Amino acid sequence: MFSADCRLHSGESGLTGSRDAKLRVAVLGGGITGLAAAYTLARARERGAPIEEFLIEGSSRLGGAILTEQVEGFLVEAGPDSFLAEKPEAASLCRELELGESLIGSNDRERRTYILHRGRLVPLPDGLMLLAPTRLWPMVTTPLLPLASKVALAAEWFTRPGSGSVKEASEDSDESVASFVRRHFGDAMLENIADPLLAGIFGGDTARLSVRSVLPRFREMEQKYGSLTRAAMEARKQGSKEAAHTSRSGEPAPLFMTLT
Repeated sequence: MFSADCRLHSGESGLTGSRDAKLRVAVLGGGITGLAAAYTLARARERGAPIEEFLIEGSSRLGGAILTEQVEGFLVEAGPDSFLAEKPEAASLCRELELGESLIGSNDRERRTYILHRGRLVPLPDGLMLLAPTRLWPMVTTPLLPLASKVALAAEWFTRPGSGSVKEASEDSDESVASFVRRHFGDAMLENIADPLLAGIFGGDTARLSVRSVLPRFREMEQKYGSLTRAAMEARKQGSKEAAHTSRSGEPAPLFMTLT
């Protein structure tokens, strides 16, 4: 058992009625989530929050699935090697830790994603914003979707906010990514494109991934436009920083970011 004391100072602990009482918080697991949680707690305490935090890790090292090791003279990076640039929290944390100069984005112009379909590698259709198309012709010509799915994708364009196929979002409402994709584009889009693509990004089963957690922007797009296709195309047309993910230089911002 490895135990890291995250306290930056000592003090009284426990739940009492005194003014100086501190809440003892145990963070279980020293992976990236546990480390980020412990860091956030430590920063909150530095700002005066009455807490005392502890990080508890069951193995002999921190980092969880993220690991750098030497194998037969080669440097091997294990676990996730990047994060989605769309979500600003990870990049903000890197900058807060003075790692901003080490941040680099993916070269998406040179990146090509292939999906194994019926025994052969098929390129992912151009213009996909994760799971929403910004261009129709690549979706029409891709062998990843049967004709019925292409017709359903075209019909999705006409989905309106508040229609029967759009669920009303609330702070407590949620659904699986699989259900979300199936509602908009059908089974073939889910099984042949969304499942392999999102499994490669999030490393999880789309039936168990939360839309609210991993695709919050698409949830917002659905509520505003109804159709994800129309929302994605509108984002591409507008070219704004928020909607089209453009950088300050005017160039398209990367889909992924990592550290050098």
